[in-house]
Formats: sequence, structure tokens, C-alpha cells
Amino acid sequence: MERAGEDMDDAVATAPPRVDRLLPGRFAMGGDYATRRPHGTSDWLLILTVDGSGRFGVPSGPDLTVDRHSVVSLAPRTPHDYGTAPRADGWELLWVHVHPRPSWPGLLDWPQVAPGVRRIDLPPELAGRVAAALSRAVTFHHGRMRNAALFGMNAVEEALLWCDMRRPDGDRLDPRVLSVVEHVSGRLAEPHSVRSLAALAGVSPSRLSHLFTRHLHVGVMAYVEQQRIAAAKDLLEVSSFAVAHVAARVGYADPLYFSRRFRRLVGQSPTAYRAAHGES
Repeated sequence: MERAGEDMDDAVATAPPRVDRLLPGRFAMGGDYATRRPHGTSDWLLILTVDGSGRFGVPSGPDLTVDRHSVVSLAPRTPHDYGTAPRADGWELLWVHVHPRPSWPGLLDWPQVAPGVRRIDLPPELAGRVAAALSRAVTFHHGRMRNAALFGMNAVEEALLWCDMRRPDGDRLDPRVLSVVEHVSGRLAEPHSVRSLAALAGVSPSRLSHLFTRHLHVGVMAYVEQQRIAAAKDLLEVSSFAVAHVAARVGYADPLYFSRRFRRLVGQSPTAYRAAHGES
């Protein structure tokens, strides 16, 4: 393990990891931790500081110091020179090397602090959500479940979506909308209405509708239906549940109505969708 503070040209370089889709992990390192890859890697590297303090060397200026709740991304081919910050006792970090999905570039467009180096500082609540998502990616990577890599990619995408809420140039999600989004995502099978969700958020139904249109560009109940259909698609792909059972699990008491809505939104029936996308 290299020592922090050595000149990058003189330090022994760390070999780049082999990354197919993603390679996540969690380290709790001491004061002498440092990693240097002069040519970077072919993937993106995301690092969330969980505790302690770290530093990132940049060629155009002084080192970048990061503390708890900071997230740094290193773009492909950006030199890697990072480790525990000077005078810090240690650095605990969640990290992931990842080849982004085609839909991710906008999620990685954070404020750039040096060529190829981007940083976002998160409030504690959002940092906890990002840490939870990245921790799930680590768990999936070390597990043996089917489609572990896909679950891991989903977890990283979730982490990026939470980070995206803190982009200075973005429209940050209103906490009242966030409370409804989280409530719905964990209770798709329960009945929902604009009135009941507005009461949960502590606003009037008209105000909640306005907030959803502003932040999510969709109506409240249209959002609920989108989430139900998305969950139904996942169940049809990875399970052998009967269509009626899938419908009930995502909040449709009438399987015929569910099938009509699914066909309208997806373009094919649940049975046809499973035949085309389900596990063989």
C-alpha cells in the first residue's frame, strides 16, 4: 500500500481493476492509504466518503479534500491519485467502478472541480440514501443471486438519482414530493388517491398536483400508475406469478382492468410481455 503524500511519478502505481459492468466495494482505511493510477481506468469511479477524510490529487492545483457526505466522480482516463487526507486518522468510503448505462450521462454531469473530477456535497439525509444504495450494490456483488449485476446497476442508478437532486443547476425535488414518492414506492399494493397522498404530504390536493407537475412533469395518479406498471414489468420478467397475482401485488384488484391498463401503457398484454422479456 502506497503512502499518502508521495510524488505521483515516483509512487508505485496500482493496477486498474477489471470491470465488466460494475465493481463496488467498501473500505475503512488508515492514515497511510493511497491509490495511484496515472492513466486512470476505462470506467467511471464514484467515491462516497462515509467517515473520516480523504484527498484527491489534481494536476492543476492543490489537493481536493473531502469529508463525510461528499461524493466524487472520476471520469474515464482521469488520473487517479487519492487516499486518506493528511493528518486524518482514517478514511471510510463506499466506491464503485462502473460502465454507465446509455441513459446515465446526465446523471454524471456534476460540478467539475478539476479536469475529469466532479464533486457533490450531500446533506446527511441524502448521503444516507446514497450510502444505502451503494451498500446494496456491494451486497449484490458479493452474493450469488440471479441477475446480481443487474440489481447492482439498479442500485448504482438509484444512488446517482439521489445525487442528481443536489446538482446546483437542477430543480431540487421538493421534500413533500419526496415523501409521497417514498410512500408510494413501498406501498404499491395499497389504495392511493390524490387526497390521501396530499394529506400525507401536509398540503392540499391541488398543491400536491402542482408540485408533481413541476418536479416530476406528471400528475400524481399518473405517477402512481407508472410505478405500478414498472413493478409489474419487473415481476413478469423474473417471476412465474399468475397475471392476477402480479396485478394484486402492484395495486390492481381487477386483473382485467390491470391487463387493459398494461396494454395501453406498454403496448402489449402482460402475457405477451412475459413471453418476450421473461426468463426462459
